[in-house]
Amino acid sequence: DFPAQRGRPHFLRPSKFDSMAEGKAKQARQEAASGRAAKDLLEADPPDAVTLGALSQLDVRKLGLASVPSSLGLCRRLVKLDLGDNPLLKVPDLVAELPCLEILFASGVDMKEVPLAVHKCEKLHMVGFRNNQIASLNGACFPQNLAWLIAAGNQIREMPNISRLQHVRKLMLSHNRLTCAGLAPVAEIPALEMLRVAGNCLEAFPKALLRHPRLAWVAVGGNPFAEAALEKRLDGAPPLVDFKEVSVGEKLGSGAGATVYRGSWRGRVVAVKLWDQETFSDGSAKGEWSINLVASAPGHRSIIGVLGAFSEPRMGMILELLENAVAAAGPPTPASVTRDSPPSDGRKLDSVGALKVAEGVALAGAYLHSRGLTHADIYLHNTLIITELVPRGGPLVSVRDVRLSDFGGATAVSDDEDGRALQRLELRSFGWLLQDLLGLCMAAPAPEEADAVALLQDVRARCAQEDVERLPKFAELAVELSTFLLGHGSGVAPVGAL
Repeated sequence: DFPAQRGRPHFLRPSKFDSMAEGKAKQARQEAASGRAAKDLLEADPPDAVTLGALSQLDVRKLGLASVPSSLGLCRRLVKLDLGDNPLLKVPDLVAELPCLEILFASGVDMKEVPLAVHKCEKLHMVGFRNNQIASLNGACFPQNLAWLIAAGNQIREMPNISRLQHVRKLMLSHNRLTCAGLAPVAEIPALEMLRVAGNCLEAFPKALLRHPRLAWVAVGGNPFAEAALEKRLDGAPPLVDFKEVSVGEKLGSGAGATVYRGSWRGRVVAVKLWDQETFSDGSAKGEWSINLVASAPGHRSIIGVLGAFSEPRMGMILELLENAVAAAGPPTPASVTRDSPPSDGRKLDSVGALKVAEGVALAGAYLHSRGLTHADIYLHNTLIITELVPRGGPLVSVRDVRLSDFGGATAVSDDEDGRALQRLELRSFGWLLQDLLGLCMAAPAPEEADAVALLQDVRARCAQEDVERLPKFAELAVELSTFLLGHGSGVAPVGAL
């Protein structure tokens, strides 16, 4: 016993595990610094070389820094650095002295060009330069192994040498000034899987990108060609409702640009979504609001039901409230880039549950495509499920209901071949969803579940075609999945595919 602990009940005394946990927590504090403490650490005279040298993460956002102290160069183990929202005007050349740097954020620092110092950070995996004044995004300024590049909200018109970045999988370029010709060079990035170019000046989508062998998630809303298609789709949209009929209650959650509240409308408990900002990385409030309006008529059981929409006092939606619904997975991490992360609760699905999720998303995709829309963000983390535990199944759950949600990146497409090609590209994102879904199935499924797993694997393979013309259609897959489930006592008749 510790002398100070004598006489205390055993369960109140610190164990060796408590001491270990406290030590790990202290180590974590030493390895990460943020806010005022981080600024004080950088500005200390003389600098604390030991502490700085042990840091793996440094966050100095919104601290009014006009320059970065030279002591930053002592952070030899730094992996993640966030300089955002400071009046720096540039990324300091000191970043070239950080040999372990993998993640660099410098959003809202008013820089006009990317310094060559960034190119010297050979381990950089992810870069975020949102909301600056960059007009030319030069690929020669970045290390070649970069996988995730965020440059939304700038003034980008051209991207010289962008094809040099052969390993970029995720490219975020919304709210810039790119034309079709300015965007076309990114088609030469073979690894590209996600492209966000909403709110640019695209008069058309580059033909070469429509034939890209890996591109799966594409957000193009707010561009001239997409706006023209959206206006056409809005012709048949239902009338707006009066916000005075809506009662708004407790906050349920918030995401990119919007907040959702519990509410009531015409005697029904509902969810009320109110947009807080005009633009976000995938699109705009007006675009998401408009797409939801188009999708609401007549609506589909596999997407979140839109009961009504209003534009005053600000844009908002009245949605069905799904009690006890959870996301089927977690969003991508800096390490996974475009792949979802496993559910935090460790849940697993049986094969029937996995097929129900696949069927629900395929039905939703088929419906949206029939309405001349693309979702642009088909993921398990955007798929809401209602589950129940399987008796004696441990973390195994069965699925009772499925809804595809989050239309922030969705867009309307034209009825021509270009529009159909954009929709076909989206089947690849469904393939990746199936890949993640297979990862949620039990490692050793029961023999009677083998056929279901084999079907998921087969559909996943067909959605991985590099030739866009050979990709399947959602309507075909929805019928196939529904037919299988119906034959095994689950699902709905295939006639309900649309």
